[in-house]
Formats: sequence, structure tokens, C-alpha cells
Amino acid sequence: MTTGVVLLAAGQSQRFGSDKRIASLRQKSLYSDSDQVLFQTLGHIRLARLPVFVVLHRGDEQLASRLTRLRVDWGVCPDAHLGMGHSLAYGVRCCQHWHNWLIALADMPWITPLSYHKIAAAVSPGQIIRPCYRATPDGQPQPGNPVVFSRRYGWQLMQCRGDTGARRLLQQYHQQVISLPLDDPGILRDIDTPQQL
Repeated sequence: MTTGVVLLAAGQSQRFGSDKRIASLRQKSLYSDSDQVLFQTLGHIRLARLPVFVVLHRGDEQLASRLTRLRVDWGVCPDAHLGMGHSLAYGVRCCQHWHNWLIALADMPWITPLSYHKIAAAVSPGQIIRPCYRATPDGQPQPGNPVVFSRRYGWQLMQCRGDTGARRLLQQYHQQVISLPLDDPGILRDIDTPQQL
């Protein structure tokens, strides 16, 4: 069964103030030869040996060209400006041949390749797997990203809209969500402002 990564990279970076996808991180990753946010995230996914489809927005010709040179599949979501949910639905529609979809965010460059591999490997038919960071100060596991959905939820994923992504599905099917404990704090860290680089 194929588990692939839908990498959501179609945001407008409004809170960041510029295109955070190509912003340089202050520290280079051990796992990627690029210090740019999107390409470091992508490098980690590729090292996990997972197929990946990158969702872009209109006007991303330069990024699309670079992804083509890297032999990475990509597509432009025509409704990306309406919110993350539209990008997620578009990505899943483009990858309906996969059996499971691991929904990842381009602005989370600190997730290790091993974490991507463990999350993808944990899913079984009918399941939703959400990683949780088990080393929090209060000892309570904290849920993070990315989340992997099995084929059972494909239709629901393709109905996602607005800014909430798959949050509504996680709430609706909370009894089917299985927590996967990981020791990777990267599953909690995203980038909203330049200070977080």
C-alpha cells in the first residue's frame, strides 16, 4: 500500500511578511542541502523515501520550475487563496491513487525523516494516525503534525474547505484517531513569524 505526502505549500505567508517558503533558516539541517524552509521540509520527506506531491498557488512558476528540476510532483491549487482546506482537498484529489495520505505543512522544517517514516508506517486501513510529542514539561503528550489518513477518509478530505484544514475531521472522527508517541519536538514547531526561524 502506498502512503504518500501531500505537502501544503500554497499559503500566502501573511503573518510572516514575505514568502516564508524560501526564507533561510538560521541553522542548516543535517538532512538537507538547502537552508530554505520549503526545501528543507521537502528534503526530510524525501529522505524518508515517501512519494510527495507539493501543492502550490498561482504565481509560483519559479518554485514549480525548481521542483520539476528536482523531479518532485507538484500542482497549482486554483482556490488556494480561500484557505488551507482547499489546498488539502486539491492535493488529495490529485493523489487519489495512493492508499493513505500524510498531510504535511511546508513551514515545519524541523520534523526528522525518521518521524515521517514512523508516522507513514503506523497507519492501517480505516485509521487516522496523529503524532504526539511525549517529552513535554508537564508529562502530557501534545498532539502535533503531520497526520496520516487512510483511504476510508479520502472523500471527506476532498470536501475540506476554508482555513481549518483537516481539523474538523480530527474532531468528527476523534474515536478513530490513534496517537503515535514520538520524541521529535519538530512535530510541534511551525513558522509564523521571522523570529521563529
